[in-house]
Parts: sequence; C-alpha cells; structure tokens
Amino acid sequence: RWVLSQPAFLLTRGLRDSQLHTLAQIWADSVAAYWLTEDTERMAKAPPKDRSAAEPRRPIGPGMPCAIYTRQSRTATSTLASCDVQRSVCLDFAMARSWSVLEERFDDLGESSETLDRPALKRLLQLIAEGRVAQVVVASVDRLTRRLFHLQKLLATFSVNGVELGVVCDPHYGATAGNRLMANIVAAASEFQQEMTRERMTEARKALKSKGRRVAGRVPFGFDKHPETKQLVLNPHEAEPIRTMFEMAAAGKRPQEISDYANSHGWRTRSGLGKTGAWTARQVLKVLANPIYTGSIRNGVGTLPGIHEAIVTAELFQQVREVIQSRRSRIPGREKPSPDCVLQGRITCGQCGRLMSPSSSGYKNLRYRYYRCRSRSGGKAPCPRVCISAFEIEEFIRESLCRDEWEGVETHGLSQDFRRAWSRLTNVDQWILLKEVLSEVVFDPVNGSITLNFVEDATSRLPG
Repeated sequence: RWVLSQPAFLLTRGLRDSQLHTLAQIWADSVAAYWLTEDTERMAKAPPKDRSAAEPRRPIGPGMPCAIYTRQSRTATSTLASCDVQRSVCLDFAMARSWSVLEERFDDLGESSETLDRPALKRLLQLIAEGRVAQVVVASVDRLTRRLFHLQKLLATFSVNGVELGVVCDPHYGATAGNRLMANIVAAASEFQQEMTRERMTEARKALKSKGRRVAGRVPFGFDKHPETKQLVLNPHEAEPIRTMFEMAAAGKRPQEISDYANSHGWRTRSGLGKTGAWTARQVLKVLANPIYTGSIRNGVGTLPGIHEAIVTAELFQQVREVIQSRRSRIPGREKPSPDCVLQGRITCGQCGRLMSPSSSGYKNLRYRYYRCRSRSGGKAPCPRVCISAFEIEEFIRESLCRDEWEGVETHGLSQDFRRAWSRLTNVDQWILLKEVLSEVVFDPVNGSITLNFVEDATSRLPG
C-alpha cells in the first residue's frame, strides 16, 4: 500500500483541485484495467468447460506475419523523419526474434494521438480483422495512443484477433497482469501530462488575450505580422480599401456591388501562401463582420480590446452591422429549405465550368425546380440565360441511360453491364441513384450538349 501511495503523494503536490480530479480518474481507470486484465488472465488459465469448443490461441513464432506501426505528431521537415527512426529500431527488434515483417509500411505522419481515426492505423486494423497480422511492433506505447481508453480499446481488438503487441522500449510488455498494470500507469501518466499541457496552453492564451495580444491564426487583410512580436501591424496600402468597403456598406451598397467595385479598382485578396485573388461577395461579408478592424480581438462569443491600431471606428462598424441585419429575410443559422435536386453539386455550366445552383419558383400549390448558373466564384459574373428545368434534365438523363444508343448526350465510363442493370430498376430508384452513379454533369446550352461522367464503380453501386 505504501509503494502505491508514496509516489502518488509526491506526484500530486502543488496540483489544483481540477488536476487532482483528472489524475484520480485516470488512476482509477488504471487500477480497474489491472483487475480486469488479472481476471482475464485467471479465466484464460482455467480449463474450459467444453474443450472441443475451445479455440487454441495462435502461437507467435518465427515466420509469423508482423506489422510495424509508427507515428509522429508533426509532418517531417527533414530527410530523416521520426517514423524512419522508429521503423529502424522496430525492424531490429523483429529481426532479433526471427519475425517476418510485412513490406507495407504503416506510418502516420502528422497525426495526433487524440484520436484513432488515422489512415495507417485504420489500414492496420483492417489487416488484423482479416487475420493477416499476428504481431504488431511499436517503438513505445505512446506511438499507438496517449489515451488510456483508446489503449484498452486497441488491446481488446488485438486480443480478440489473437494478435500480440511488441514494444521495443518494454520487451516484456503484457507478459503478466503486473506488467500490464505498469503499462496502464505509464499510459495514464502520459494522458495526464497531455491534459496538463493543454490546460497550461489554454491559460497562456487567456492571459495573452486579456492583455489584448494576438494569439494565433491567419493575418487578416489590412494588417501585417510583426516579425518579432507576431502582433498585428497596420498595412497602409490595404487599410484604405477596408475603410472604403465599410463606408460603401454604411451607405447602403450591397456586398456584390462592393466586390465588383474592388475588382474594378484592382484590389486583390489574400488566399494564403502568398497568393492573391479577386474579391467575392462572401469575402466582403466576412470583412464587414470582423471586429478586428475596430481594434478588438475575438474572445469566444465576445470581444476584448486589442493592442493593434483600428482601421474603422466602432460606430461605423455597428452601423454596417445594422444595415446588413436589416436586409436579412430569415433567421441566421437556420438553413433555407432546398428542393429535392438530385443533381445538386454534380451539374456544372459548360460555358464557365462552375457549379449550377438549384432554384425554385411556385404558383399556389405548384413548384417548379431549375438549375441556374448564378455563381460568382472567382469574381466573375454568372453566365447569362444559362438555366434549365430540373425535372426535364433529370428525366432526360434517367431515360437516356435505358436506351441502347444515346442521342444528344455524351457518356464517359459507361458499360453495357451498367445499362442492363439500370434498365431493371424502377423509375423512382433510377431517380434516387442518379447522384450515386454520376460524378459530373456538364450542361452546355450553346453547343446543345450534355456530358455525363460516371464514378469508377458505377455498376457495383446498383442493387442486384
């Protein structure tokens, strides 16, 4: 009892109540996991009631398939990555035991230990479920995960599939219940350290914001980042367009009119990585809603006074917000009900290559659906008079796929097997599956053509 309580006393000195609560929960999980594994070990040693039904555990020995898993939290910036070093030591560990190592690499570069949703780890678990892996080797347990709950989940998956876990830093890992207890304590300490680090970083961000200092994030248009303090510094060449946008908005100009004015005067936006582009109405709205231009910084749902120079006054900012709010026809955050347009996100304009948007009009109880080219992405105006009835084009495509020969429609990637399977479906099923089998529909009214591009596995997506 003293052996367990003495280190706990030394570890918990100087910790706050919230940290002690977190540590107590993690410690309780570790002890519970210890008793669970000890009970499991005791049950495994007990003879089964029906020996004929007992499945022998697959022995791990020379020649058994072995997979090496590596992970690093950050993307490699040099030729030799941390995953390469981990794989090297794991290879030595496996070769010393005459294990047959799979050629496929399971490296998660730039993946956090906060989640199990990692590409390489998911591939590895898939192979384990298929029975193609008998041994998993890692450099240390925290390469798998730093979460005790996730560790127990992975160990349970390994146990169900008869897979052994080899740890280079602990060759006797999992040999006895006591060893597993120590492994759980190490995982719990790692999780506790991670929680404390996150808490310290949160407190540091709060302290910086309370002093009006910028914490992180992309530098907004109109400012530059100071090379030493990393705080916002006014950019005089970009500050003037920002003032003009706010003045135009306060005068009643709409965001689209402001973006057209900005593009006609050669103003360019920042799109990251040093690239520039044309202004759009959506970008103008983001600028007009950003309180940083009043000398404030965001703090959750509110704002705090910042140490950077303001571009517009708080009165002008509030006036613009009131003008924009007065134009709203629906409650913000509540999605506008859209018609059932199965080609939404698939149909593009053959003149400009941009997605066509669904729209509708109605008279009494009747509703008419359309696809229109009205996108202003890239700062370009939509194509005039590019509109087609949604029902007409959907029915035309659905019926065309049932014909032996297609007239007026060009298809890419369509097979005869698909046509036969498509013809056996009902009209309703065909209409529903249009979005599943089509990757793109190009409507070109000038040339009078419709081009259909199909997904690679279009035939396999059809029932039957």
